[in-house]
Amino acid sequence: MDLPDPVVVEGIMRARGCPWPRPHVVTTTGSTNADALESLKSGADTGLCVVAGEQTAGRGRRGRSWVSDPGAGLWSSTVVRDYPQPARLPLLASLAVVDAASQIGGPVVHVKWPNDVLADDGRKLAGILVESAAREPGVESAAGAVVGIGINVDHAEESLPAPGATSWRIAHSIVPDRSTLLAELLVALNNRLTTEWSRSLADYRRWCRTLGTGVEIDLPGGNRIEGRALDVDDEGHLLVEDGESARTIVAGDVVHATIRS
Repeated sequence: MDLPDPVVVEGIMRARGCPWPRPHVVTTTGSTNADALESLKSGADTGLCVVAGEQTAGRGRRGRSWVSDPGAGLWSSTVVRDYPQPARLPLLASLAVVDAASQIGGPVVHVKWPNDVLADDGRKLAGILVESAAREPGVESAAGAVVGIGINVDHAEESLPAPGATSWRIAHSIVPDRSTLLAELLVALNNRLTTEWSRSLADYRRWCRTLGTGVEIDLPGGNRIEGRALDVDDEGHLLVEDGESARTIVAGDVVHATIRS
């Protein structure tokens, strides 16, 4: 199984000015997000990253499972402590994937609101799951979140985890070195967390393929709306033209979009 080398990752991070600790890499775990949440509750600092070659109980957004075939992807979860605007974390994480792909000469990628990462053909290359740990009375270390990022790396067409998915190998023909990919992902995430939000928001608008398209969105609670995605507001919420007015969508799944080229 091709796993990142923690020493190599740490060396690249230091050379690129990222102060985060050496990642914790394991062959198999239930869920890297669950492991990182436990580390957060135990006092881990921002930047502690848990990486696995396989997840047996990987989690996706809205209670879904995340298929994490052995050795086929890069499954990571990173502790972020006391970020002042945690609702922005999913958008920043998606931009970190875009940045990392660009840095190592990977495939051209875009984002789909709120935080899926798409290859240039519109298929899903990576997903994000941010989970928070509320501050508990008397437990100072429990406040923060973990940023889970799953990237399909080495799947062949016949082994893709879901319809509409793709992998780095399919999109780019070249499989990246896992240590380099993880290091650049962590460097990019650190940079996004410390960059002015206005700059990241402008970048998000630039790379978001949802904007300017006709969309159908499943909302929490089971409702669905249709309209045209106009913009994201200053907090990253989606503005959708629904009839004669614009609605602000805080959470939901874009289940169909007439994607612009």
